[in-house]
Amino acid sequence: MALKDAMPSVLLENVVNLIHSKVPNSQAKQVEQFATCLYAHMSKDDLNARNDSDLYGAVLSQWNALNKTSVGEGHIRVFNPSQSKHGWESSHSIIEIIQPDMPFLVDSVGMAINRLGITAHMMLHTPMAIERKDGSVTHVSYSAEDKAGVDKVAVFLIEIDRQSSDSDIKTLTKEIESIIADVAASVQDWDAMSAKLGETISELATRPYPGTKEELSEATNFLQYLNNHHFTLLGYRRYDLRKVEGDLELVADKTTSLGLMTKSAKAKTETGLMLSDFSESARKEALDTSLLVLTKSSEKSRVHRPAYVDYIGVKRFDDKGNVVGEDRFIGLYASNLYNRSPREIPLLSEKVQRVLDNSGLTPRSHDYKALMHILETLPRDELIQANVEELARI
Repeated sequence: MALKDAMPSVLLENVVNLIHSKVPNSQAKQVEQFATCLYAHMSKDDLNARNDSDLYGAVLSQWNALNKTSVGEGHIRVFNPSQSKHGWESSHSIIEIIQPDMPFLVDSVGMAINRLGITAHMMLHTPMAIERKDGSVTHVSYSAEDKAGVDKVAVFLIEIDRQSSDSDIKTLTKEIESIIADVAASVQDWDAMSAKLGETISELATRPYPGTKEELSEATNFLQYLNNHHFTLLGYRRYDLRKVEGDLELVADKTTSLGLMTKSAKAKTETGLMLSDFSESARKEALDTSLLVLTKSSEKSRVHRPAYVDYIGVKRFDDKGNVVGEDRFIGLYASNLYNRSPREIPLLSEKVQRVLDNSGLTPRSHDYKALMHILETLPRDELIQANVEELARI
């Protein structure tokens, strides 16, 4: 599909003409295909604010970067294009990104830019299917159905507030590199983390557990629910609780780290956590017979969406009922968990029913229905983290 057929525009037709007049015949068709994909969803307002030579210069810059980027590798560049140096110019700074296509890239890159207080004036993102022969690009199309021998890449062209100093450009470049590394770590280990959660769930039936069968069943059903696309897994690690000089130390088994946990696993200075350093309530929760620890990290996620990272700990007990460790999963509850009634979610449904049963209110009475409404509309994170007694007090 020719670009001029995709978006009838004199300006874009001029870009096509420039491509065929300046690019060698052996590559002109492929560059036009690339331009088609890159500019297909560009708004008319954005188009009208530019001239054909700058649009041509931007697409040729990305095209050259694509040809130099091998399969599986990435390209990140932040720069201020000038006519004398680059053959085109912009009043904004430009971010070029070419990466293997994967989930969360668009949201995570946008979050990184916002975190630095930078405004994105235009953000073009296109998943493309790249065919190569002997290392050279031979065909470019929109990434759609799977096809053998096709390299799926995500191409970004972003215009942002002009960055006037080299240090600002380096800071932004490093931030984007770091974010993409986090996204890659999360996505690449997704299957392994999901399998580990499934393995942990399967083991619960045979692990020692000092609580009731009912509590075990509720926790198991909740974890199964989460592992069925209701929790975006970002990291996993196993922890062991060991006795040390009159205290207890929570020690990470770094060799088990997956996803974002692999990042901190590389830090040689990381040490175990002494339970004596915990608050009294945290220490009590860490050692009680509850199977699950459901809370939030103090840090916001840099992947997917800027919410505080959710923390799910699955405790391990010895034959005497003592806590001896924890399987820790971090991530974000899926949006569909927040949009459904708690009566449809394992663990939450039982919590709600216990609060209702313990309220002393007559079922189906006005006050009973009012309490049910309060519980149904309570902030979901509060409902997840609080136990029945805490919910009753609220």
